[in-house]
Amino acid sequence: MSRRSAALLVAALATVPASRSAAAPLPSDKLAEPPIMGGPNDVEYLRKLHAHVHKRWTDNFLALIGQNLALGNPLNDATRAAEADVVISPAGQLVSTTITKSSGFAGFDDAIPEVLKDSVPFPASPQASRSDDDNLHLHWVFARDERRCSGVTILHIDDPLEIAIPKLMKAGRRDELVARIAAARAGGAHAEPSMTSLANEWLRGAAKEPWVTVKIASALAGHGDADAIAFLKTAVKKPAEARAAGASLAANKVAICPVVKAALEGANAAEQMMAAQALATSSETACVPGLVKMLENPKLKAEARAAAATALGPVDDDAARAALATAAKEDNVAVRAAAALAQIRPNAGRAKMLSMVRLLKEPAIELRAAGCAGVVRAGGDSDFDDLYMLFRDTDPRPAEATLRELDALRSEEATKMIAKLMRRPLVAVQRLAAELLVKRHAKSTFAAFGAFLEPPSSDPELRGMALVAADDAKLASLAADPKLGPWVYRARLARGERDRAADWLLAALPAMPPAAQADAMVEWLGAAEAPVATASKSRR
Repeated sequence: MSRRSAALLVAALATVPASRSAAAPLPSDKLAEPPIMGGPNDVEYLRKLHAHVHKRWTDNFLALIGQNLALGNPLNDATRAAEADVVISPAGQLVSTTITKSSGFAGFDDAIPEVLKDSVPFPASPQASRSDDDNLHLHWVFARDERRCSGVTILHIDDPLEIAIPKLMKAGRRDELVARIAAARAGGAHAEPSMTSLANEWLRGAAKEPWVTVKIASALAGHGDADAIAFLKTAVKKPAEARAAGASLAANKVAICPVVKAALEGANAAEQMMAAQALATSSETACVPGLVKMLENPKLKAEARAAAATALGPVDDDAARAALATAAKEDNVAVRAAAALAQIRPNAGRAKMLSMVRLLKEPAIELRAAGCAGVVRAGGDSDFDDLYMLFRDTDPRPAEATLRELDALRSEEATKMIAKLMRRPLVAVQRLAAELLVKRHAKSTFAAFGAFLEPPSSDPELRGMALVAADDAKLASLAADPKLGPWVYRARLARGERDRAADWLLAALPAMPPAAQADAMVEWLGAAEAPVATASKSRR
């Protein structure tokens, strides 16, 4: 018996009148204490916690008053029971004890906080049992009858989701948070704004993870994430990622030339090409000398020189313009085509557009592709009629080049043109056109996707995108398919069915690998920011 327990007994005895009656056990003292009850995630801990406190309450306090006080003593009243709310810190320290229902006798009530103080430190609680303040909250019944101290339950004190999301994510309690949002959805709450808050918090710090991708880092870089920008600066030095990483850095006005200049001016042809690809959408003048040298080097492969021409296109520099003008007369058609297109600026006007129209009947496929792209780049959606040759060409490259330029137009006419190109019997063209239409949430075109829903009419990726045309029953039946489930999610997002998309994601998240989880969060945020077709000739 501890000094505190002894002092407690003395204090308790002092509160009652003296009695000469002999002590005797209560009938309930011979009954077994009820078993500890609780949910499957809590009961094991509650049993451990109860055993820890049982020693002080039952084996010390109740045993002492039973042995030393008569049955008629107020402390030995078998109906005596008090209830308390108890808060315990993650380290097992007692934060507070509040008597919420008195036993009717101060000596009994006062024993409860003293017993709990005497029990510190408590067993460490599992994180899932804690409330949003990271403390363990309990409601505890302390009784003189056979219940003794077995009536303990865990209280979950939850903050509103907008407060809980950043707090629980920081504490690493993702699964609990996902379950909370899913429960809110089951109760009829809309997915927003909780899902967007969850996605933003989920992606926080993702740029430092080993599984981060250019897609994920690009989304983070758009919000000024320094780690994401650092990742992209590394990615521009990798051939497979250079183009996409460079485009992301350029979009965020981050200088690329200082990162790739050494490779551009070095002797390794593969590294030079990688550097040129990274600079494709940049307009930095610092790397113009290296790009011009590449473009003018006949010993380099045509694809490397074409990459240099593409990178020189956006640069406002006399040396760049002169080099492109010369390259546009090259015998090598790949270099000539790239240089011709690179000279065309967005919305350059009718004269530039007509100069590209002349390329549409060239025998070389590279020139025809450049001509189609140039017509769209220079004239916007003002001269689609001249692109009639696209619908006769059996090579996918002109249509693909056109689609890449149409992606920069946000007009209804551009959307209709993309939908027309999706009808071309060329899988590569169908796939790219479908991707663009889904990305811009072009609901008016989704019915046309029905032709690609069933195999063997399409490749798997095209069939996945075609789910935007599926009815609700079909989407529901495919949601559990590990291959098609993510496409169901994307289809819901493209159709603006964000609540249904959230339901799929919340159910699937626990089984998804980290990179797939982050990708899904990027898609959620991207769908909320999807562009809308507006005025003619408008560009990003």
